[in-house]
Amino acid sequence: MRETRDETQGRPAVLERDVDALLIRRLRTDAGFAANLIDAVSRQAGIALACERVGIDAQVRHEGTSGTIDVLLRLFTERSGETGRILIENKLDSSFTPGQPERYESSAAAMSRSGRPAVPVICAPADYLKRSRHVGPFKAHISYENVCDWTDGEDALLMQAAIRRFAMPYEPDPVPEVQDFHEGYWQLVRELAPELIVKPNPNTGGERPEASRTVYFVTKKTLPGYDFLPTLRFSHQCWDASAPSASVKIMFDGWAAYEPLLQRRAREALGHTGLYLRRAGRSLGLVHDTPRLDNKRPVNTQLDAVASGIRAASKLRAWMFANEPTLREWASAVAASADQAEAIS
Repeated sequence: MRETRDETQGRPAVLERDVDALLIRRLRTDAGFAANLIDAVSRQAGIALACERVGIDAQVRHEGTSGTIDVLLRLFTERSGETGRILIENKLDSSFTPGQPERYESSAAAMSRSGRPAVPVICAPADYLKRSRHVGPFKAHISYENVCDWTDGEDALLMQAAIRRFAMPYEPDPVPEVQDFHEGYWQLVRELAPELIVKPNPNTGGERPEASRTVYFVTKKTLPGYDFLPTLRFSHQCWDASAPSASVKIMFDGWAAYEPLLQRRAREALGHTGLYLRRAGRSLGLVHDTPRLDNKRPVNTQLDAVASGIRAASKLRAWMFANEPTLREWASAVAASADQAEAIS
């Protein structure tokens, strides 16, 4: 396997979906691989799982709860029919979403029948399994190192690259004052600008770490769904040491390269609105500067500054709804520039 690199991290550019695909393919086509995995799950869970053939499904809805199963392995024998199920959650370097391990545990319980047990399993790098605080609900742990040992050739190289890529996902040390700030912000948004929908806390258990200085809005419920625009992200960055100011911003994915082109068009459209364009990574932001906020102080002790930021976010949202022709013109200019660049190359 020719290894590519993540340009921003210097790590192998293997992704969780690549490991998903490997697991599914090996389980379907390699009886020895499937036998090794089933045997490991049987020993760890303390359940004798009989199997002569397998059925594999990807991204299956959980039973009795929300969300999906990465890989569902169904076990069969000729004599008894379906004899068991293995629910596999694959994690390379992402955190669990709130309640995700518990959903696997609940779904396995809902699927279990007499003579057909269901076992929730986590598949991840060995260090992930050792260091994560949230793997308890899974009854068996399959490490990437195990998978690497059970494979060969290109698949073994891919798993080695996945292990090298691994960096422990973010599991924050909670800071109650920061959690209180975000709850206060959410309450003030509901009072001042209910049209802004704040994203739920992504951290398991509702924790907020000291570094949680950004409020994210649900773009599909907050911004217009113009099909000519790229993926959008909408946030209020309460403090940002790498930027000139705290700000609310809408990020247009993939438009960073077109900043000079769009700056010329934006001068008249943005006028005296207080909005401006600013590049960030591969995205281009439509930005409104805001007062800096302290996420370890209660909202009611910095009420004017927080309210000013919320009003700026509401203003930015309103501009998006009121300026469809301008946004369509920007999108057309980007598309034309991209086509021209492709023709030249």
